[in-house]
Amino acid sequence: MPFVQEAKAHVKTLAPGCVERLILEFLLQHGVGRHSAQVWSAVEQHLHEHGHTIRQQTFQQGLLKQSREGAIFIGSNDHGDSRGYFLIQDKEDAEVMRRWYRRRIEVEKAHLAQLGRLIETHFGA
Repeated sequence: MPFVQEAKAHVKTLAPGCVERLILEFLLQHGVGRHSAQVWSAVEQHLHEHGHTIRQQTFQQGLLKQSREGAIFIGSNDHGDSRGYFLIQDKEDAEVMRRWYRRRIEVEKAHLAQLGRLIETHFGA
């Protein structure tokens, strides 16, 4: 569980009671592995109980993004049984995220191709 160990180590470097620490502590307690994924409303409720309010977008552009640039990698899934946010626990959790990225990349490739067609239609080759 290298991702979980990294999260445990990183939590200790964060100020007590800060939003990032509260989220990581919550995920360490309730969101380890895809089968324990936590929906945003559960994370948000935990933050409210500790006197914090942030938007989901702020979380996604902050801690979530930062985790994916480092060694923790908070997983997220928007469909199926594992809907929500979770700390990767095993290889299958990581594979869930890999499949999610592949789907997302394919959608973005289709958008890029459509933009290319529109450019050719409206502006020529």
